[in-house]
Amino acid sequence: MTNFIYDVEMVEDDKPYSMGQVNTNEIPEEALTTYTQLLSQLLQQQDQGKRYAGFGFEGAEKLAFSALQIAEHDQIGAGMVYNPDDNGDNFVLIGRVFFCIKDRTVSFNMESNADDVLVQGEIDLRGYIQSFVVCFMAAWVELNKEYLPSNN
Repeated sequence: MTNFIYDVEMVEDDKPYSMGQVNTNEIPEEALTTYTQLLSQLLQQQDQGKRYAGFGFEGAEKLAFSALQIAEHDQIGAGMVYNPDDNGDNFVLIGRVFFCIKDRTVSFNMESNADDVLVQGEIDLRGYIQSFVVCFMAAWVELNKEYLPSNN
C-alpha cells in the first residue's frame, strides 16, 4: 500500500477549515481495491464526470459519486450526489471534491442544502462523506503511485 500523506480541508461558505492530515496507507485493503476499481472504470467512460458509482458502504446506498480527471497524474475532481429515488433520475448534488497530488491537498465543498438532504429524521448520512473522501483519494494515489512527488 502507498504511504502518502495529504492535508484535508472542508470549505463552507467559501471559508476553508483544516481537518488535519490523512495517510493513504491507513485505508483498509478491501476499500482501496474497491475504490481503485470504481475510479478506474469511471475514468475510462467517454463522458467523464457524468457517470456515477455508489459509495459502496452499507447504509449509504443512496449516495453516489462521479469522477473527472483535471490534470493527468495529479488533479481529480468528484461530485457527490444523493439519489432519493434509487433510479438515477433525480440526483441532488451535495458536494464537490478536488484533490491535487502535487500540492498534497484535498478540499471538499458541501452544498448549502447538504445537511437537509443528508439528515432525515433518524438517518444521518454525513459520516459517509469523510469516509468516501479518504477512500477516493487513496484510490487516486494508488492509480498514480509512480508519479507521486519524491519527498514522501
